[in-house]
Amino acid sequence: MKKTICILLAVLMTAFSAVPAFAADPSTAANTKNNGSPYFIMVNRKANCVTVYGLDPDGYYSIPLRAMVASTGRAGCETPPGTFSISNRAAWMYMADGSYGQYATRFNGAILFHSVCYKRKDPSTLMTYEYNALGGFASLGCVRLQTADAKWVFDNCPQGTKVIIYDGDDPGPLGKPDTLVPQISEAQDNGWDPTDPRQENPWKSVIGDKAGTTSALSGLPFKDVTLRNWFFPQVLGAYRADLMRGTAADTFSPQTPLTYAQALQLVYNLRTDKTPVAAEGAWYAPALKWAGANGVTLPEDAAFDPNAPIPRQMFALYLFRMSGGSAQDPDGTLTAFSDADRILEGCRPAMAWAVEQGIMGGYKGSIMPNGALTRAEGATMLLQYTKL
Repeated sequence: MKKTICILLAVLMTAFSAVPAFAADPSTAANTKNNGSPYFIMVNRKANCVTVYGLDPDGYYSIPLRAMVASTGRAGCETPPGTFSISNRAAWMYMADGSYGQYATRFNGAILFHSVCYKRKDPSTLMTYEYNALGGFASLGCVRLQTADAKWVFDNCPQGTKVIIYDGDDPGPLGKPDTLVPQISEAQDNGWDPTDPRQENPWKSVIGDKAGTTSALSGLPFKDVTLRNWFFPQVLGAYRADLMRGTAADTFSPQTPLTYAQALQLVYNLRTDKTPVAAEGAWYAPALKWAGANGVTLPEDAAFDPNAPIPRQMFALYLFRMSGGSAQDPDGTLTAFSDADRILEGCRPAMAWAVEQGIMGGYKGSIMPNGALTRAEGATMLLQYTKL
């Protein structure tokens, strides 16, 4: 019967689209320009791992955002390789073998992303042995996911999102996660996927708050920086370049004002000579000593208050001095902003330079020179600076 189903699926796939021989690797996403979707999906069928990429500030899908464990087609029912696009979707879909899949998202004829299969259109009828098979070759050609991951694709990846199926020895830049519950034992089997977000999921009494979540790997460890935040690519870029850390292991505090000491540390992190500077005292002492020796801070600057929020113009000044650059048209550049008269005379070239280089921008016609710089804004300026 299963062989017959695989043959039937092969016929259906041929009818819907020709499947070309295709070679790809994760760099394919990074070399793809924005095609109208916020995401680009790479499915490594050899590793049974799905990696979702997002757009970087230049409009390329170079940022790995999410990695999910999967099951692609078993022998005789291999998931076809190639480049495809997401089309329609359904909250429940009847499968070729008579089972049902949740959160089914079609991308290649009869081939879909969907949850592990259920006996009926009922979230309490999970085929538990199929859940335990996730991470290996188990499907009839579709890409099976944990319910929470299938729902994420269903909710977030619009029609037209590109999907590439390829084979690679490396699962992807984020690695391959395990399932939320590595193996559901016979005693634990309650007919539910542990990741199903419904309130009535009985796994809540077994694994607590983890029930209804996912084991997907994220490009960032911070719970307060999500994929929907405008600053996600910038924080991720600064974090991956080792320019910024979190305020705690799982917290970035993106809207918290950046202090003078933190700002100086960020500029210190930009230096090309990474030889540590020896200095006794506070944690920022090496950065402060280096900044004084390299002209990033000057004696005529205002007194250094390490815990005070740094104004936007002062951080621009630090970066300006670090770069050794110059503004092309300080007065002309700054006249575009209604509050340019609030910029300190010594900071005007730096602010004009930051605007000209795309490091800093205004908001509703204002440049807000004395406004406190948030950590998210600091990450954005750092990332733009690295492109000079």
